[in-house]
Amino acid sequence: MPVLLRINYNNSDFIFQVLTEKPSTQLQLEIFLGGSTFLFVKTGNYWMLDAHQDLSGVDFGLMEAIAKALALRFRVSSSKLVG
Repeated sequence: MPVLLRINYNNSDFIFQVLTEKPSTQLQLEIFLGGSTFLFVKTGNYWMLDAHQDLSGVDFGLMEAIAKALALRFRVSSSKLVG
């Protein structure tokens, strides 16, 4: 069952789904936001947006906010975005 998470970024609310089953035990999480799917990878203590996907038109600030929300929800100490 997908997990719904909500964040506030630039004074706007965003709701995204974690599509991966049992996310707290995984090293990769598939996220659904605004009709698109993104892959985040756990590297050490960080959740990172996987750089091997099409990232054209992606708001990296929003993706970093999602990575931080994942870190808080799934008990990772902090987050960092791959650029």
